[in-house]
Amino acid sequence: MGRILIRTLYVAISYFVLTGCAIDNAEPQHELSGGIEEQPKTTIAFLADIHLHDVVASAKKLDTSDLPRLANGSPVLIRSMQAQLHSTRLFNENYFVLRAILDELANKGIELVALPGDFSDDGQPANIEALANLLDEYHTRYGMRFFAINGNHDPVRPFTRPGGKVDFLDKHGKEVVVASNDHPKCISNTAWQCSDAFREWGYREIARTLIQHGFSPSSEDQYYETPFGTTDLDKRGWQWCENDSDDACVFMPDMSYVVEPQKDIWLLAIDANVYEPVGKLSDRKFKGSGNAGYNALMVYKPELIKWIKSVVERARRKGKRLVSFSHFPMADFYDDTKNELVTLFGETSMQLKRMPTPETTAALAQTGLRLHMAGHMHLYDTHTPGSATGLVNVQVPSLAAWVPGYSLVTLNSDNSADVDTVIQSSVPGFNSLFPIYRKEREQLRISTDSAWWPDILEADDYLMFTDAHLRGVVHHRFVGKEWPKPLAKYISEHSIADVITLLFGEVSIDIADKKTLEMPAMTLAYDYYRIRNAGRFVDLKGREALYERLGTRLENTTNSMSGMQLQIKQLLKLLAIANQRQDPTHIHVTGV
Repeated sequence: MGRILIRTLYVAISYFVLTGCAIDNAEPQHELSGGIEEQPKTTIAFLADIHLHDVVASAKKLDTSDLPRLANGSPVLIRSMQAQLHSTRLFNENYFVLRAILDELANKGIELVALPGDFSDDGQPANIEALANLLDEYHTRYGMRFFAINGNHDPVRPFTRPGGKVDFLDKHGKEVVVASNDHPKCISNTAWQCSDAFREWGYREIARTLIQHGFSPSSEDQYYETPFGTTDLDKRGWQWCENDSDDACVFMPDMSYVVEPQKDIWLLAIDANVYEPVGKLSDRKFKGSGNAGYNALMVYKPELIKWIKSVVERARRKGKRLVSFSHFPMADFYDDTKNELVTLFGETSMQLKRMPTPETTAALAQTGLRLHMAGHMHLYDTHTPGSATGLVNVQVPSLAAWVPGYSLVTLNSDNSADVDTVIQSSVPGFNSLFPIYRKEREQLRISTDSAWWPDILEADDYLMFTDAHLRGVVHHRFVGKEWPKPLAKYISEHSIADVITLLFGEVSIDIADKKTLEMPAMTLAYDYYRIRNAGRFVDLKGREALYERLGTRLENTTNSMSGMQLQIKQLLKLLAIANQRQDPTHIHVTGV
Protein backbone atom coordinates (compact mmCIF):
# COMPACT_ATOMS: atom_id res chain seq x y z
CA MET A 1 0.00 0.00 0.00
CA GLY A 2 1.31 3.47 -0.91
CA ARG A 3 1.18 5.99 1.92
CA ILE A 4 1.49 9.78 1.84
CA LEU A 5 1.12 12.20 4.75
CA ILE A 6 -0.88 15.37 4.14
CA ARG A 7 -0.59 18.14 6.70
CA THR A 8 -3.89 19.88 7.24
CA LEU A 9 -4.21 23.64 7.44
CA TYR A 10 -6.97 23.58 9.98
CA VAL A 11 -5.91 21.18 12.73
CA ALA A 12 -2.59 21.80 14.43
CA ILE A 13 -0.06 18.99 14.00
CA SER A 14 -2.64 16.85 12.21
CA TYR A 15 -2.19 14.65 9.15
CA PHE A 16 -4.19 12.65 6.65
CA VAL A 17 -2.86 9.40 5.26
CA LEU A 18 -3.82 8.47 1.70
CA THR A 19 -3.40 4.86 0.70
CA GLY A 20 -4.23 2.84 -2.40
CA CYS A 21 -3.44 -0.57 -3.79
CA ALA A 22 -0.09 -0.61 -5.55
CA ILE A 23 0.17 -1.73 -9.17
CA ASP A 24 2.30 -4.71 -8.25
CA ASN A 25 -0.63 -6.15 -6.29
CA ALA A 26 -2.99 -6.00 -9.23
CA GLU A 27 -5.16 -8.97 -10.02
CA PRO A 28 -4.91 -10.52 -13.53
CA GLN A 29 -5.94 -7.93 -16.10
CA HIS A 30 -9.16 -8.21 -18.07
CA GLU A 31 -7.65 -8.93 -21.48
CA LEU A 32 -9.48 -10.43 -24.44
CA SER A 33 -8.24 -11.33 -27.90
CA GLY A 34 -9.45 -11.36 -31.47
CA GLY A 35 -12.59 -10.09 -33.08
CA ILE A 36 -11.58 -6.60 -34.23
CA GLU A 37 -9.38 -5.88 -37.24
CA GLU A 38 -6.94 -2.99 -36.94
CA GLN A 39 -8.09 0.07 -38.90
CA PRO A 40 -5.65 2.51 -40.53
CA LYS A 41 -7.57 5.40 -38.96
CA THR A 42 -9.83 5.56 -35.93
CA THR A 43 -11.74 8.62 -34.77
CA ILE A 44 -12.77 9.22 -31.15
CA ALA A 45 -15.27 11.92 -30.21
CA PHE A 46 -14.93 13.89 -26.97
CA LEU A 47 -18.07 15.49 -25.54
CA ALA A 48 -17.22 17.62 -22.50
CA ASP A 49 -19.42 19.41 -20.00
CA ILE A 50 -22.75 18.25 -21.37
CA HIS A 51 -24.40 19.09 -18.02
CA LEU A 52 -27.47 17.12 -19.03
CA HIS A 53 -30.70 18.17 -17.39
CA ASP A 54 -33.36 16.09 -19.07
CA VAL A 55 -36.29 18.49 -19.03
CA VAL A 56 -38.79 15.79 -20.04
CA ALA A 57 -37.61 12.83 -17.93
CA SER A 58 -37.22 14.96 -14.80
CA ALA A 59 -40.77 16.27 -15.17
CA LYS A 60 -42.06 12.71 -14.96
CA LYS A 61 -40.75 12.49 -11.40
CA LEU A 62 -43.22 15.18 -10.26
CA ASP A 63 -46.87 16.15 -10.24
CA THR A 64 -47.08 17.64 -13.73
CA SER A 65 -50.36 19.54 -13.39
CA ASP A 66 -48.68 22.92 -12.83
CA LEU A 67 -45.58 22.38 -14.96
CA PRO A 68 -45.07 24.24 -18.26
CA ARG A 69 -45.50 22.24 -21.44
CA LEU A 70 -43.90 21.99 -24.86
CA ALA A 71 -45.94 22.64 -28.00
CA ASN A 72 -46.60 18.89 -28.24
CA GLY A 73 -48.13 18.87 -24.76
CA SER A 74 -45.22 17.21 -22.93
CA PRO A 75 -44.66 18.64 -19.44
CA VAL A 76 -41.13 19.91 -18.77
CA LEU A 77 -39.12 20.87 -15.73
CA ILE A 78 -36.83 23.75 -16.65
CA ARG A 79 -34.69 26.33 -14.89
CA SER A 80 -35.42 30.01 -15.44
CA MET A 81 -33.69 32.12 -18.08
CA GLN A 82 -32.85 34.51 -15.26
CA ALA A 83 -30.81 31.74 -13.65
CA GLN A 84 -29.15 30.79 -16.94
CA LEU A 85 -27.98 34.36 -17.55
CA HIS A 86 -26.09 34.33 -14.26
CA SER A 87 -24.43 30.98 -14.93
CA THR A 88 -21.48 30.00 -17.12
CA ARG A 89 -23.67 27.32 -18.68
CA LEU A 90 -27.14 26.77 -20.03
CA PHE A 91 -29.26 24.44 -17.91
CA ASN A 92 -32.07 23.43 -20.23
CA GLU A 93 -31.06 23.39 -23.89
CA ASN A 94 -28.49 20.61 -23.46
CA TYR A 95 -31.46 18.23 -23.59
CA PHE A 96 -31.82 19.08 -27.30
CA VAL A 97 -28.11 19.55 -28.01
CA LEU A 98 -26.92 16.15 -26.81
CA ARG A 99 -29.29 14.20 -29.03
CA ALA A 100 -28.39 16.41 -32.01
CA ILE A 101 -24.68 15.71 -31.44
CA LEU A 102 -25.21 11.97 -31.06
CA ASP A 103 -27.22 11.90 -34.30
CA GLU A 104 -24.39 13.76 -36.02
CA LEU A 105 -21.76 11.33 -34.72
CA ALA A 106 -23.90 8.38 -35.79
CA ASN A 107 -24.16 9.84 -39.29
CA LYS A 108 -20.37 10.19 -39.39
CA GLY A 109 -19.96 6.57 -38.37
CA ILE A 110 -18.06 7.43 -35.18
CA GLU A 111 -18.37 4.62 -32.67
CA LEU A 112 -16.05 5.65 -29.82
CA VAL A 113 -17.24 8.55 -27.65
CA ALA A 114 -15.53 9.79 -24.49
CA LEU A 115 -17.26 11.96 -21.89
CA PRO A 116 -14.66 13.93 -19.87
CA GLY A 117 -16.87 14.74 -16.89
CA ASP A 118 -19.82 16.97 -16.01
CA PHE A 119 -22.04 14.80 -18.16
CA SER A 120 -24.94 15.65 -15.81
CA ASP A 121 -26.36 18.77 -14.19
CA ASP A 122 -25.50 17.82 -10.60
CA GLY A 123 -25.56 14.02 -10.58
CA GLN A 124 -29.29 13.85 -9.85
CA PRO A 125 -30.91 10.41 -10.23
CA ALA A 126 -33.37 11.81 -12.78
CA ASN A 127 -30.55 13.08 -15.00
CA ILE A 128 -28.08 10.22 -14.56
CA GLU A 129 -30.79 7.67 -15.34
CA ALA A 130 -31.90 9.70 -18.37
CA LEU A 131 -28.30 9.85 -19.60
CA ALA A 132 -27.85 6.10 -19.15
CA ASN A 133 -31.03 5.44 -21.14
CA LEU A 134 -29.91 7.76 -23.94
CA LEU A 135 -26.45 6.19 -24.20
CA ASP A 136 -28.02 2.72 -24.14
CA GLU A 137 -30.26 3.76 -27.02
CA TYR A 138 -27.39 4.92 -29.23
CA HIS A 139 -25.31 1.87 -28.37
CA THR A 140 -28.17 -0.39 -29.41
CA ARG A 141 -29.08 1.53 -32.58
CA TYR A 142 -25.63 2.45 -33.88
CA GLY A 143 -23.11 0.36 -31.97
CA MET A 144 -21.66 3.48 -30.35
CA ARG A 145 -19.50 2.92 -27.26
CA PHE A 146 -19.32 5.52 -24.49
CA PHE A 147 -16.56 6.01 -21.95
CA ALA A 148 -17.38 8.36 -19.10
CA ILE A 149 -15.20 9.73 -16.34
CA ASN A 150 -16.34 11.86 -13.44
CA GLY A 151 -16.36 15.64 -13.21
CA ASN A 152 -16.92 18.02 -10.32
CA HIS A 153 -20.69 18.00 -10.97
CA ASP A 154 -20.94 14.21 -11.01
CA PRO A 155 -20.57 13.91 -8.15
CA VAL A 156 -20.87 17.33 -6.47
CA ARG A 157 -19.60 15.62 -3.33
CA PRO A 158 -18.21 12.08 -3.08
CA PHE A 159 -21.23 10.75 -1.20
CA THR A 160 -24.95 11.21 -1.85
CA ARG A 161 -26.51 14.27 -0.25
CA PRO A 162 -29.71 16.36 -0.44
CA GLY A 163 -30.24 18.34 -3.63
CA GLY A 164 -32.57 20.85 -5.20
CA LYS A 165 -32.89 24.20 -6.98
CA VAL A 166 -34.82 27.35 -6.19
CA ASP A 167 -35.24 28.58 -9.77
CA PHE A 168 -37.36 26.07 -11.67
CA LEU A 169 -40.37 27.49 -13.49
CA ASP A 170 -44.05 26.70 -13.02
CA LYS A 171 -46.57 27.02 -15.83
CA HIS A 172 -47.10 30.71 -15.06
CA GLY A 173 -43.40 31.52 -15.48
CA LYS A 174 -42.73 31.98 -11.78
CA GLU A 175 -39.63 30.55 -10.08
CA VAL A 176 -40.34 27.67 -7.69
CA VAL A 177 -38.34 25.31 -5.48
CA VAL A 178 -37.99 21.62 -6.38
CA ALA A 179 -35.81 19.56 -4.06
CA SER A 180 -35.24 16.12 -2.57
CA ASN A 181 -37.24 14.98 0.46
CA ASP A 182 -34.23 15.32 2.76
CA HIS A 183 -33.48 18.89 1.61
CA PRO A 184 -34.11 21.68 4.19
CA LYS A 185 -36.70 23.27 1.87
CA CYS A 186 -38.71 20.05 1.87
CA ILE A 187 -38.22 19.35 5.56
CA SER A 188 -39.55 22.83 6.32
CA ASN A 189 -42.42 22.44 3.83
CA THR A 190 -41.31 25.51 1.86
CA ALA A 191 -40.54 23.69 -1.40
CA TRP A 192 -43.01 23.69 -4.29
CA GLN A 193 -42.48 19.96 -4.94
CA CYS A 194 -40.25 17.28 -3.45
CA SER A 195 -38.79 14.11 -4.94
CA ASP A 196 -35.69 12.03 -4.25
CA ALA A 197 -35.06 12.06 -7.99
CA PHE A 198 -33.37 15.39 -7.28
CA ARG A 199 -30.86 14.28 -4.68
CA GLU A 200 -27.21 14.73 -5.62
CA TRP A 201 -25.88 11.23 -6.08
CA GLY A 202 -22.38 10.24 -4.99
CA TYR A 203 -19.82 8.07 -6.75
CA ARG A 204 -21.42 4.74 -5.92
CA GLU A 205 -24.83 5.46 -7.42
CA ILE A 206 -23.51 7.30 -10.49
CA ALA A 207 -21.00 4.60 -11.40
CA ARG A 208 -23.53 1.79 -10.92
CA THR A 209 -26.09 3.51 -13.13
CA LEU A 210 -23.52 4.18 -15.88
CA ILE A 211 -21.67 0.90 -15.37
CA GLN A 212 -22.08 -0.07 -19.05
CA HIS A 213 -20.45 3.16 -20.21
CA GLY A 214 -16.84 2.94 -19.15
CA PHE A 215 -17.00 2.25 -15.45
CA SER A 216 -16.69 -1.51 -15.88
CA PRO A 217 -15.18 -3.82 -18.50
CA SER A 218 -17.34 -5.00 -21.39
CA SER A 219 -17.15 -8.18 -23.41
CA GLU A 220 -16.43 -5.89 -26.36
CA ASP A 221 -13.19 -4.63 -24.77
CA GLN A 222 -9.77 -6.06 -25.58
CA TYR A 223 -8.35 -4.91 -22.24
CA TYR A 224 -9.44 -3.10 -19.07
CA GLU A 225 -7.49 -2.03 -16.00
CA THR A 226 -7.86 0.19 -12.95
CA PRO A 227 -5.18 1.51 -10.56
CA PHE A 228 -6.47 -0.77 -7.79
CA GLY A 229 -6.07 -4.25 -9.18
CA THR A 230 -9.82 -4.77 -9.31
CA THR A 231 -12.84 -3.74 -11.35
CA ASP A 232 -15.15 -3.98 -8.32
CA LEU A 233 -16.68 -0.49 -8.00
CA ASP A 234 -16.75 -0.73 -4.20
CA LYS A 235 -13.00 -1.42 -3.98
CA ARG A 236 -11.73 1.29 -6.32
CA GLY A 237 -10.40 4.20 -4.30
CA TRP A 238 -8.07 5.51 -1.61
CA GLN A 239 -8.16 4.99 2.13
CA TRP A 240 -7.78 8.36 3.84
CA CYS A 241 -7.00 8.14 7.54
CA GLU A 242 -6.75 10.90 10.10
CA ASN A 243 -3.53 11.22 12.13
CA ASP A 244 -2.08 8.12 10.47
CA SER A 245 -4.69 6.09 12.34
CA ASP A 246 -6.93 3.31 11.10
CA ASP A 247 -9.57 4.35 13.63
CA ALA A 248 -10.79 7.42 11.68
CA CYS A 249 -10.72 6.59 7.98
CA VAL A 250 -12.79 7.42 4.90
CA PHE A 251 -12.68 5.42 1.71
CA MET A 252 -12.49 7.95 -1.13
CA PRO A 253 -13.68 6.49 -4.45
CA ASP A 254 -11.65 6.89 -7.65
CA MET A 255 -13.07 5.64 -10.95
CA SER A 256 -9.90 5.91 -13.11
CA TYR A 257 -9.42 3.23 -15.76
CA VAL A 258 -7.67 2.38 -19.00
CA VAL A 259 -9.58 0.49 -21.67
CA GLU A 260 -8.78 -1.00 -25.07
CA PRO A 261 -12.11 -0.78 -26.93
CA GLN A 262 -10.50 -1.56 -30.29
CA LYS A 263 -7.30 -3.38 -31.10
CA ASP A 264 -4.20 -1.40 -30.02
CA ILE A 265 -6.17 1.70 -28.95
CA TRP A 266 -6.01 2.61 -25.27
CA LEU A 267 -8.24 5.24 -23.73
CA LEU A 268 -6.95 6.44 -20.35
CA ALA A 269 -9.77 7.90 -18.25
CA ILE A 270 -8.38 9.80 -15.24
CA ASP A 271 -10.61 10.61 -12.30
CA ALA A 272 -8.99 13.91 -11.32
CA ASN A 273 -11.60 14.89 -8.75
CA VAL A 274 -10.16 15.80 -5.35
CA TYR A 275 -12.62 16.47 -2.54
CA GLU A 276 -10.49 18.00 0.18
CA PRO A 277 -11.67 17.29 3.75
CA VAL A 278 -13.24 20.05 5.82
CA GLY A 279 -12.46 19.61 9.52
CA LYS A 280 -11.98 16.05 10.70
CA LEU A 281 -12.38 13.10 8.39
CA SER A 282 -14.84 11.63 10.85
CA ASP A 283 -17.14 14.59 10.09
CA ARG A 284 -17.38 13.33 6.47
CA LYS A 285 -17.52 16.88 5.12
CA PHE A 286 -15.67 17.77 1.94
CA LYS A 287 -15.10 20.73 -0.33
CA GLY A 288 -16.28 20.58 -3.90
CA SER A 289 -13.60 19.63 -6.41
CA GLY A 290 -14.13 22.54 -8.82
CA ASN A 291 -11.03 24.51 -7.85
CA ALA A 292 -8.83 21.54 -6.89
CA GLY A 293 -7.83 19.87 -10.14
CA TYR A 294 -4.37 18.48 -10.77
CA ASN A 295 -2.68 20.85 -8.31
CA ALA A 296 -4.53 19.08 -5.51
CA LEU A 297 -4.27 15.68 -7.17
CA MET A 298 -0.47 15.87 -6.85
CA VAL A 299 -0.93 16.06 -3.09
CA TYR A 300 -3.91 13.80 -2.49
CA LYS A 301 -3.47 11.15 -5.20
CA PRO A 302 0.27 10.73 -5.83
CA GLU A 303 -0.14 6.99 -6.41
CA LEU A 304 -2.43 7.79 -9.32
CA ILE A 305 0.42 9.65 -11.02
CA LYS A 306 2.62 6.56 -10.64
CA TRP A 307 -0.08 4.41 -12.22
CA ILE A 308 -0.47 6.85 -15.15
CA LYS A 309 3.27 6.67 -15.79
CA SER A 310 3.10 2.88 -15.72
CA VAL A 311 0.22 2.89 -18.23
CA VAL A 312 2.18 5.16 -20.58
CA GLU A 313 5.28 2.98 -20.37
CA ARG A 314 3.35 -0.24 -20.99
CA ALA A 315 1.39 1.30 -23.87
CA ARG A 316 4.63 2.21 -25.63
CA ARG A 317 6.19 -1.15 -24.95
CA LYS A 318 3.16 -2.99 -26.35
CA GLY A 319 2.61 -0.68 -29.31
CA LYS A 320 -0.70 0.76 -28.08
CA ARG A 321 -2.09 4.13 -29.22
CA LEU A 322 -2.80 6.02 -25.98
CA VAL A 323 -5.15 9.01 -25.64
CA SER A 324 -5.89 10.32 -22.15
CA PHE A 325 -8.85 12.34 -20.95
CA SER A 326 -10.17 13.74 -17.72
CA HIS A 327 -12.37 16.58 -16.57
CA PHE A 328 -9.62 18.96 -15.48
CA PRO A 329 -6.97 20.82 -17.51
CA MET A 330 -3.35 19.64 -17.32
CA ALA A 331 -1.87 22.92 -18.58
CA ASP A 332 -2.45 26.65 -18.99
CA PHE A 333 -5.76 27.38 -20.69
CA TYR A 334 -5.51 31.19 -21.02
CA ASP A 335 -2.72 31.37 -23.62
CA ASP A 336 -0.11 32.49 -21.10
CA THR A 337 -1.99 35.66 -20.10
CA LYS A 338 -2.10 34.90 -16.37
CA ASN A 339 0.16 37.85 -15.50
CA GLU A 340 -2.07 40.28 -17.39
CA LEU A 341 -5.19 38.83 -15.76
CA VAL A 342 -3.71 39.07 -12.26
CA THR A 343 -2.57 42.65 -12.87
CA LEU A 344 -6.03 43.82 -13.92
CA PHE A 345 -8.42 41.53 -12.06
CA GLY A 346 -6.51 40.04 -9.11
CA GLU A 347 -4.97 36.71 -8.06
CA THR A 348 -8.26 34.83 -7.62
CA SER A 349 -10.13 36.29 -10.58
CA MET A 350 -11.14 34.59 -13.82
CA GLN A 351 -11.14 31.17 -12.12
CA LEU A 352 -7.35 31.31 -11.90
CA LYS A 353 -7.53 28.92 -8.94
CA ARG A 354 -8.22 26.26 -11.56
CA MET A 355 -5.00 26.93 -13.44
CA PRO A 356 -2.40 24.14 -13.12
CA THR A 357 0.91 25.50 -11.88
CA PRO A 358 3.94 25.12 -14.15
CA GLU A 359 5.26 22.56 -11.65
CA THR A 360 2.05 20.53 -11.91
CA THR A 361 2.13 20.57 -15.72
CA ALA A 362 5.80 19.55 -15.68
CA ALA A 363 5.08 16.63 -13.35
CA LEU A 364 2.24 15.47 -15.61
CA ALA A 365 4.45 15.76 -18.67
CA GLN A 366 7.04 13.58 -16.93
CA THR A 367 4.56 10.70 -16.93
CA GLY A 368 5.12 10.57 -20.68
CA LEU A 369 1.54 11.47 -21.64
CA ARG A 370 1.43 12.96 -25.11
CA LEU A 371 -2.22 13.94 -25.67
CA HIS A 372 -4.81 14.87 -23.04
CA MET A 373 -8.39 15.95 -23.70
CA ALA A 374 -9.93 18.05 -20.91
CA GLY A 375 -13.09 19.94 -20.04
CA HIS A 376 -14.23 21.98 -17.04
CA MET A 377 -13.45 25.48 -18.32
CA HIS A 378 -16.25 25.69 -20.92
CA LEU A 379 -13.88 27.01 -23.57
CA TYR A 380 -11.77 25.84 -26.49
CA ASP A 381 -8.01 25.99 -26.02
CA THR A 382 -4.89 24.15 -27.13
CA HIS A 383 -1.66 24.10 -25.15
CA THR A 384 1.30 22.69 -27.03
CA PRO A 385 4.76 22.21 -25.51
CA GLY A 386 8.02 23.63 -26.77
CA SER A 387 9.31 20.15 -27.63
CA ALA A 388 8.00 17.63 -30.13
CA THR A 389 7.49 15.02 -27.43
CA GLY A 390 5.86 16.94 -24.58
CA LEU A 391 2.31 17.04 -23.23
CA VAL A 392 -0.42 18.49 -25.47
CA ASN A 393 -3.55 19.60 -23.60
CA VAL A 394 -6.76 20.31 -25.50
CA GLN A 395 -9.67 22.04 -23.79
CA VAL A 396 -12.81 20.59 -25.35
CA PRO A 397 -15.57 23.23 -25.47
CA SER A 398 -18.81 22.67 -23.59
CA LEU A 399 -22.02 21.80 -25.39
CA ALA A 400 -23.86 24.05 -22.93
CA ALA A 401 -22.00 27.35 -23.43
CA TRP A 402 -20.48 29.57 -26.09
CA VAL A 403 -18.71 28.41 -28.15
CA PRO A 404 -20.63 25.09 -28.27
CA GLY A 405 -18.87 22.13 -29.79
CA TYR A 406 -17.02 18.85 -29.44
CA SER A 407 -13.61 17.53 -30.46
CA LEU A 408 -12.56 14.65 -32.69
CA VAL A 409 -9.24 12.84 -32.35
CA THR A 410 -8.29 10.87 -35.45
CA LEU A 411 -5.49 8.35 -34.96
CA ASN A 412 -3.47 7.99 -38.14
CA SER A 413 -1.47 4.95 -39.21
CA ASP A 414 1.86 6.84 -38.81
CA ASN A 415 1.47 7.17 -35.02
CA SER A 416 0.18 10.72 -35.27
CA ALA A 417 -3.18 12.22 -34.37
CA ASP A 418 -5.27 15.03 -35.82
CA VAL A 419 -7.43 16.98 -33.39
CA ASP A 420 -10.37 18.80 -34.94
CA THR A 421 -13.09 20.65 -33.09
CA VAL A 422 -16.60 20.95 -34.49
CA ILE A 423 -18.69 24.00 -33.61
CA GLN A 424 -22.38 23.26 -33.31
CA SER A 425 -24.74 25.84 -34.78
CA SER A 426 -27.66 23.67 -35.87
CA VAL A 427 -29.69 22.09 -33.08
CA PRO A 428 -33.26 21.00 -33.89
CA GLY A 429 -35.69 22.19 -31.22
CA PHE A 430 -33.22 24.50 -29.43
CA ASN A 431 -35.95 27.19 -29.31
CA SER A 432 -38.70 24.89 -28.03
CA LEU A 433 -38.67 26.54 -24.61
CA PHE A 434 -38.87 30.14 -25.87
CA PRO A 435 -42.65 30.50 -25.23
CA ILE A 436 -42.06 29.47 -21.59
CA TYR A 437 -39.21 31.98 -21.24
CA ARG A 438 -41.49 34.72 -22.58
CA LYS A 439 -43.98 33.98 -19.80
CA GLU A 440 -41.14 34.17 -17.29
CA ARG A 441 -40.00 37.53 -18.63
CA GLU A 442 -43.52 38.90 -18.46
CA GLN A 443 -43.72 37.86 -14.80
CA LEU A 444 -40.39 39.59 -14.09
CA ARG A 445 -41.48 42.72 -15.96
CA ILE A 446 -44.62 42.93 -13.86
CA SER A 447 -43.03 42.19 -10.48
CA THR A 448 -39.57 43.78 -10.81
CA ASP A 449 -37.49 46.07 -12.99
CA SER A 450 -34.84 43.42 -13.60
CA ALA A 451 -36.27 41.59 -16.60
CA TRP A 452 -33.53 40.22 -18.83
CA TRP A 453 -32.89 41.35 -22.40
CA PRO A 454 -35.39 39.71 -24.78
CA ASP A 455 -32.97 39.58 -27.75
CA ILE A 456 -31.78 36.11 -26.69
CA LEU A 457 -35.18 34.81 -27.82
CA GLU A 458 -34.62 36.20 -31.32
CA ALA A 459 -31.71 33.83 -32.04
CA ASP A 460 -31.99 32.02 -35.37
CA ASP A 461 -29.73 29.11 -34.41
CA TYR A 462 -28.05 27.55 -31.41
CA LEU A 463 -24.74 29.34 -32.01
CA MET A 464 -26.47 32.73 -31.93
CA PHE A 465 -28.40 31.66 -28.85
CA THR A 466 -25.23 30.73 -26.95
CA ASP A 467 -23.58 33.99 -28.03
CA ALA A 468 -26.53 35.91 -26.60
CA HIS A 469 -26.21 33.85 -23.43
CA LEU A 470 -22.51 34.70 -23.22
CA ARG A 471 -23.27 38.42 -23.56
CA GLY A 472 -25.83 38.13 -20.80
CA VAL A 473 -23.37 36.36 -18.50
CA VAL A 474 -20.64 38.91 -19.27
CA HIS A 475 -23.03 41.75 -18.47
CA HIS A 476 -24.69 40.29 -15.37
CA ARG A 477 -21.89 38.26 -13.82
CA PHE A 478 -18.40 38.85 -15.20
CA VAL A 479 -18.33 42.62 -15.71
CA GLY A 480 -21.22 43.23 -13.35
CA LYS A 481 -19.78 41.38 -10.35
CA GLU A 482 -16.19 40.28 -10.98
CA TRP A 483 -14.48 43.20 -12.71
CA PRO A 484 -13.10 46.27 -10.88
CA LYS A 485 -16.17 48.43 -10.29
CA PRO A 486 -14.73 51.68 -11.78
CA LEU A 487 -13.73 49.86 -14.98
CA ALA A 488 -17.08 48.07 -15.19
CA LYS A 489 -18.92 51.38 -14.79
CA TYR A 490 -16.79 53.14 -17.38
CA ILE A 491 -17.20 50.61 -20.19
CA SER A 492 -20.92 50.36 -19.41
CA GLU A 493 -21.37 54.09 -20.04
CA HIS A 494 -18.95 54.90 -22.88
CA SER A 495 -18.20 54.02 -26.50
CA ILE A 496 -15.17 52.44 -28.11
CA ALA A 497 -14.23 55.91 -29.41
CA ASP A 498 -14.32 57.23 -25.83
CA VAL A 499 -11.97 54.46 -24.72
CA ILE A 500 -9.46 55.19 -27.47
CA THR A 501 -9.65 58.93 -26.82
CA LEU A 502 -9.04 58.42 -23.11
CA LEU A 503 -5.98 56.32 -23.85
CA PHE A 504 -4.37 58.18 -26.73
CA GLY A 505 -5.92 61.64 -26.56
CA GLU A 506 -7.44 61.30 -30.02
CA VAL A 507 -9.00 58.79 -32.38
CA SER A 508 -6.83 58.12 -35.41
CA ILE A 509 -8.85 58.08 -38.62
CA ASP A 510 -7.31 54.75 -39.62
CA ILE A 511 -7.90 52.89 -36.35
CA ALA A 512 -11.47 51.74 -37.16
CA ASP A 513 -14.57 52.67 -39.12
CA LYS A 514 -17.19 55.03 -37.69
CA LYS A 515 -19.70 52.25 -37.01
CA THR A 516 -17.20 50.32 -34.88
CA LEU A 517 -16.11 53.44 -32.98
CA GLU A 518 -19.71 54.21 -32.08
CA MET A 519 -20.27 50.77 -30.58
CA PRO A 520 -20.63 50.52 -26.77
CA ALA A 521 -17.34 49.94 -24.98
CA MET A 522 -18.95 46.83 -23.45
CA THR A 523 -18.24 45.29 -26.85
CA LEU A 524 -14.60 45.09 -25.78
CA ALA A 525 -15.60 42.83 -22.88
CA TYR A 526 -17.85 40.70 -25.06
CA ASP A 527 -15.06 40.26 -27.61
CA TYR A 528 -12.46 39.34 -25.00
CA TYR A 529 -14.60 36.46 -23.73
CA ARG A 530 -15.46 35.42 -27.28
CA ILE A 531 -11.77 35.19 -28.19
CA ARG A 532 -10.92 33.48 -24.92
CA ASN A 533 -13.64 30.87 -25.38
CA ALA A 534 -13.33 30.18 -29.09
CA GLY A 535 -9.83 30.91 -30.38
CA ARG A 536 -9.82 31.11 -34.18
CA PHE A 537 -13.40 29.93 -34.32
CA VAL A 538 -14.41 33.46 -33.32
CA ASP A 539 -15.91 35.88 -35.82
CA LEU A 540 -15.72 39.48 -34.61
CA LYS A 541 -16.98 41.04 -37.85
CA GLY A 542 -13.61 42.60 -38.61
CA ARG A 543 -12.86 43.97 -35.13
CA GLU A 544 -9.85 41.64 -34.96
CA ALA A 545 -7.99 44.23 -37.05
CA LEU A 546 -8.86 46.96 -34.54
CA TYR A 547 -7.39 44.95 -31.67
CA GLU A 548 -4.25 44.25 -33.69
CA ARG A 549 -3.80 47.97 -34.36
CA LEU A 550 -4.45 48.86 -30.73
CA GLY A 551 -1.85 46.31 -29.66
CA THR A 552 0.72 47.95 -31.91
CA ARG A 553 -0.16 51.42 -30.61
CA LEU A 554 0.16 50.22 -27.01
CA GLU A 555 3.60 48.74 -27.69
CA ASN A 556 4.76 52.15 -28.91
CA THR A 557 3.20 54.09 -26.04
CA THR A 558 5.58 55.11 -23.26
CA ASN A 559 3.35 57.60 -21.47
CA SER A 560 2.90 57.10 -17.75
CA MET A 561 -0.70 56.25 -16.88
CA SER A 562 -2.79 55.85 -13.74
CA GLY A 563 -6.37 55.43 -12.62
CA MET A 564 -8.95 54.66 -15.28
CA GLN A 565 -6.51 55.33 -18.09
CA LEU A 566 -4.20 52.62 -16.73
CA GLN A 567 -7.06 50.11 -16.33
CA ILE A 568 -8.20 50.76 -19.90
CA LYS A 569 -4.64 50.26 -21.12
CA GLN A 570 -4.40 46.94 -19.25
CA LEU A 571 -7.75 45.80 -20.68
CA LEU A 572 -6.78 46.65 -24.25
CA LYS A 573 -3.39 45.03 -23.82
CA LEU A 574 -5.07 41.83 -22.61
CA LEU A 575 -7.51 41.94 -25.51
CA ALA A 576 -4.71 42.52 -28.04
CA ILE A 577 -2.64 39.62 -26.68
CA ALA A 578 -5.63 37.27 -26.63
CA ASN A 579 -6.44 38.29 -30.19
CA GLN A 580 -2.86 37.63 -31.28
CA ARG A 581 -2.72 34.20 -29.63
CA GLN A 582 -6.00 32.74 -30.89
CA ASP A 583 -5.87 28.95 -30.74
CA PRO A 584 -5.82 27.09 -34.07
CA THR A 585 -8.91 25.19 -35.16
CA HIS A 586 -6.83 22.10 -36.00
CA ILE A 587 -3.69 20.60 -34.49
CA HIS A 588 -1.50 17.70 -35.56
CA VAL A 589 0.19 15.71 -32.79
CA THR A 590 3.00 13.25 -33.47
CA GLY A 591 3.91 10.30 -31.30
CA VAL A 592 0.37 9.27 -30.33
